[in-house]
Amino acid sequence: MACRGYSVTVFDRQRYPAMDTSFANGGQLSASNAEVWNNVATIVKGLRWMLRKDAPLLLNPSPSFHKYTWLAEFVNQIRNYRHNTIETTKLAIAARKHLFELADRESIDFDLERRGVLHVYSSKPDFDAASRVNQLLLKGGLDRRPVTPSEMLTIEPALRDQYCGGFFTPSDSTGDIHKFTRGLAAACERGGGTLRL
Repeated sequence: MACRGYSVTVFDRQRYPAMDTSFANGGQLSASNAEVWNNVATIVKGLRWMLRKDAPLLLNPSPSFHKYTWLAEFVNQIRNYRHNTIETTKLAIAARKHLFELADRESIDFDLERRGVLHVYSSKPDFDAASRVNQLLLKGGLDRRPVTPSEMLTIEPALRDQYCGGFFTPSDSTGDIHKFTRGLAAACERGGGTLRL
């Protein structure tokens, strides 16, 4: 925003930039993960996970007005799942493009790897579910295609298990988000912004 003439001040509770959520994040720049969570399958998974100690995501069921109104809004958006997934895909593609342009313009080196992202599926039901999601991602403008197990090995020779199939998104990439965020902070200062750490 500083390049547009605004006065920019960034506040961070840490002593250095990128020491919280951007410190050790996976750094996947993947529009192929744009499917929204507002669907019946997510609700079913969430209920099942509440019975597991090793749940990847757990919701504390203790009463809270804020929590239950948020859950009501979440459930209410299930009816917009298709539209929201398509629109989120468009937004993800635009955000990824903007990030690449920003990194190029500011010479931010963050170990960018433009080799695509491969999603793998062990079972036919999981692959079929991914195929339905893929139709929405395609409508959002994403180039994502199904690949056979032999094609998957060409993309990723380290695969060893048996897989039903996969989906490959050649435009997706990975990078070190910690390095990117540190570079972004430096670019902010170069552009006249102020960091308050």
